[in-house]
Amino acid sequence: MSEKLLFLLQRVWRRSWVRCALFSLFALLAVLSSTLLGPLIPQDVALKLGSDSIGSLLNILASSMLTVAIFSASTMVASFAAVASSATPRASQLLIEDSTIQNTLAVFIGAFLYSVIALVGLHAHVYGDGGRLVLFVFTLVILLLVVIVLLRWIDYLSVMGRLGETIRRVEAATTKAMDQRTNRPYLGGRPQQPDERGTQGVEAPTTGFVQHVSLDLLQARAETLGADLHLHVLPGAFVEPTTAIVSTDSPLDDASRKAITDAVLIGPTRTFDHDPRFGLVVMGEIASRALSASVNDPGSALDVLATGVKTLHHWAKPRQQRDEPAAEVLFARVSVPPVHEAGMVDDLFMPFARYGASSVEVGVALQRALGSVMRFGHPPFNAAAKRMSHYALVRADHAALCAPDLNTLCEAARIATAHTESPRR
Repeated sequence: MSEKLLFLLQRVWRRSWVRCALFSLFALLAVLSSTLLGPLIPQDVALKLGSDSIGSLLNILASSMLTVAIFSASTMVASFAAVASSATPRASQLLIEDSTIQNTLAVFIGAFLYSVIALVGLHAHVYGDGGRLVLFVFTLVILLLVVIVLLRWIDYLSVMGRLGETIRRVEAATTKAMDQRTNRPYLGGRPQQPDERGTQGVEAPTTGFVQHVSLDLLQARAETLGADLHLHVLPGAFVEPTTAIVSTDSPLDDASRKAITDAVLIGPTRTFDHDPRFGLVVMGEIASRALSASVNDPGSALDVLATGVKTLHHWAKPRQQRDEPAAEVLFARVSVPPVHEAGMVDDLFMPFARYGASSVEVGVALQRALGSVMRFGHPPFNAAAKRMSHYALVRADHAALCAPDLNTLCEAARIATAHTESPRR
């Protein structure tokens, strides 16, 4: 199975209707199996354990599940709107793809469909004594499942849509993308040299953001051409029809160009998958909204700042292990550029420096955070953090802070840049 097909299947699995359809299919199979398994039940057992109350149970289940499903759907939509307004619309995608929400809706809709179909069969006298017994057992199982899911759902509603929970979700998605890139730093290809570029370029077929690159398809086309391919865009990059996404020194026909463009999936928006920088951008957007004049919530911005520093440390820590073996090259004929690590610092801290320039509390916290990043001992972060520290001071100076506040910021910046190495153990 190609990487592109696997990526598309994963995206389909995250759609809400897929799990609802699967649980509904299970409900249909449960009703049908009651008809098939009924004749296998001994007559004396069926009569002894026969369930006269099955009809009332199904009526209660059908009426309650319809109400609960509608309420859950409305709560879900309200939470999406709350996340988009309190954090950023980019973060709402994480809530839309949340497995707990999807499983809950799927169970409620599946239970409703099961009870309706079972009632139809019951009133149509489709089931014998054995069939009603099997149906009764299935109904008890579904009731137990509904109770468990409902209890989890009540607990889940207490945090769903809250800003702190949204920040946690963004952090989890970002660290997951970072782990994927750490395990395959060049997506399985070989490291690309700074001046490595072919004479024949393949431009992007449309305008949008790179969401996925299937290096196995590029490797197959490179072997067909008998030449190396050089990838020039990574997931998260913005491309348009004049952007060269791949280049090579081999002449390219239309079939080869089509195969290369098919390997690079372009969509209208960025995604958290395979894009370790996007989560940092989203954190910066959350901080921007919190620091805006209409919200004026520096406390939430500082929470984002702490989470961002933690996330950057998660990225820098594996790279301090310089004695570990080099990553395995799975696609030797495809060269891949490295992640622009200095840009990670800009993605996260630039909104704090820009929108928090007039707040001395935010400015001091920013300088301390930048000092922490410098002490990670990761060279790309060190240089970028020093530049950001200077930029934050310039912004604060132009924000017309009073002299004592500006002196406080300068002292915080001096302390941050003066201790750039972690103490030796």
